[in-house]
Amino acid sequence: MQIETTVLEAENPPALLTLAMIRRYYVPIASRTLFRLMSSGQFPKADIGIGGKLRLWKRETIERWIATQSPAR
Repeated sequence: MQIETTVLEAENPPALLTLAMIRRYYVPIASRTLFRLMSSGQFPKADIGIGGKLRLWKRETIERWIATQSPAR
């Protein structure tokens, strides 16, 4: 029996992202920090909500948010 696995490449993240994927590909920060950003309104709201628990962001939304962030000095 052979099992196939899909490897996601950093250069090509999927079009819809979960929080885990956002942390993996874009902002390697702690989950708690990301939740704080969401609670304070500093992180964009999810583009798609499924069943009240699953939240998905479009890749473009996250990339646009990152582009608007000023670098820490």
